[in-house]
Amino acid sequence: MTYDFNQICDRKGTGCIKWDAYPMKTSHPNPLPMWIADMDIATPEFVVNAMKKRLEHPVFGYFQPDERFYSTIIRWHRERYGVEGLTAEQISYQNSVLGALSTAVEILTEKGEGVLVQTPGYAKFREIIELRGRRVVENPLIWDGETYRLDFEDMERKIRQENIRAAVFCSPHNPTGRVWTREELERFSQICLSLGVTVVADEIWADFSRKGNHIPMHSVSEGARNNTISFYSPTKTFNLAGLVVSYGVIWNEELRKRFQTESNLSHYNNCNALSMEASIAAYGEGGDWVDQLNRHIGKNTEYVSRYVKEQMPGVKTWEAEGTYLMWLDFSGLGLTADEVVSRCNDRAGVLLNDGRTCIDNGDCCMRMNVAAPEAYVREGMKRLKEAFFSCL
Repeated sequence: MTYDFNQICDRKGTGCIKWDAYPMKTSHPNPLPMWIADMDIATPEFVVNAMKKRLEHPVFGYFQPDERFYSTIIRWHRERYGVEGLTAEQISYQNSVLGALSTAVEILTEKGEGVLVQTPGYAKFREIIELRGRRVVENPLIWDGETYRLDFEDMERKIRQENIRAAVFCSPHNPTGRVWTREELERFSQICLSLGVTVVADEIWADFSRKGNHIPMHSVSEGARNNTISFYSPTKTFNLAGLVVSYGVIWNEELRKRFQTESNLSHYNNCNALSMEASIAAYGEGGDWVDQLNRHIGKNTEYVSRYVKEQMPGVKTWEAEGTYLMWLDFSGLGLTADEVVSRCNDRAGVLLNDGRTCIDNGDCCMRMNVAAPEAYVREGMKRLKEAFFSCL
């Protein structure tokens, strides 16, 4: 079956944050939101139908996930990520990846301690770490002119200097769209293992790798398996962020017990009936849909990359290997960061994430979401070109 990802879905008036509650100030009469990381692409019909079928039963009493929830996750990880031997016992249901990450930070560190994070990085990482009373210790990525690389020397130095005990690692990487190689994952894991640092891997973007199948951090070695807490969710992949469902994969029994004990304290980490049915349908039937979606997003990322190179001199980007995010660097235009934001929001009306929110390492950079119909992406780039190059 061929899926249509260019269908226009009018989301205004549905309560969605992206279109109805964006925080940016804009004077443009027709804003085009391309910021928060959900998709302007319809949730697949087979997922919606699974929820409709459950709604036909009139009782929604106390509930817990059944065997189908776990078996579809296990099969997805085996078939899509090459993970063998995963069992239901090693899967920890969580309402959200961010909530789970917050729990992991709590059990692995003490107040006042530092947590290592690669930068630029997802803004919510800083928020969660600091709300827990910890500090962000930045490990800046290196741009080598072609791609973003991990700075292992800086990483090791920071771990030793700051007595780091936990590292939050985003794979694939938000906001740069980098997909880490097995060699990079192995080296990252080995450094952490040798220095007593537990890896907290946010792998919510796992299904958006366009460099082959995703490689989970916990799968690269036996040491990594016992030293990693990984988090996943069908919500990013199948555009279900308005539903609550995610999970952790924790092979280390002692680590899993500590994590589960802490996450249970809130008494709110419970799956609901519709979220479970959505997850089962997504992981049970969604392989071909995801493959076609990635090809669509790949076309959009290639278009943006080529457009910037050919028609926006002084602006830098690259064709992201994963996620559906593009990292646009306007620093070559001689504008201040505030001027860059104003031209995007006001002159273009293209609402992007200000790179300065990405853990203070994105001055004059903007994060663009291209998980949308081609028409949106082309319109957004046309507006940006006009906003920056018709008035320089």
